[in-house]
Amino acid sequence: MGMANTGKAGLLCRWRGVLLAGIWLLGQADASAQESTASQAGIVKVLQGDVHAERSGKSRPLAIGERLYAGDRVVTAAASSVGFTLRDDTLISLGPNSQFLLERFAYSDKTDEGNIAVRLTKGTLRYVSGLIGKRTPENQLLSTPTATIGIRGTDFIVEVPGE
Repeated sequence: MGMANTGKAGLLCRWRGVLLAGIWLLGQADASAQESTASQAGIVKVLQGDVHAERSGKSRPLAIGERLYAGDRVVTAAASSVGFTLRDDTLISLGPNSQFLLERFAYSDKTDEGNIAVRLTKGTLRYVSGLIGKRTPENQLLSTPTATIGIRGTDFIVEVPGE
């Protein structure tokens, strides 16, 4: 007979736990959706070899379809390369032994306006301007250890030798 009360109490505790877990999951999904739409900069389209992204002190291997965010540092190993498309259709390709930082990326789908700042500290980069470059070319910036370039063209290659 005491089991019936324990059973009801146990059932209530389980339902309460399920309800709290569901509320927590909804909050996580909402936070994840906000991150993916607010700060997602682009997506990996092609990849060969060992390529990873670093952000906030954490490293993650990249794969085709993986999202990139403003603040990501992309590193390619020897005999490795990666190509990704940003939300404004900017195309960026990195060759072997490259270190690249997507310092800033902001883009409005409604106005096709935004800004982009990238830094290549080592390796090879090919950059093909997207809608930001077509609409407001002055809002594109590329930095290297020895130069800062305001991008006005639409397609170029930069190489920074390693140490």
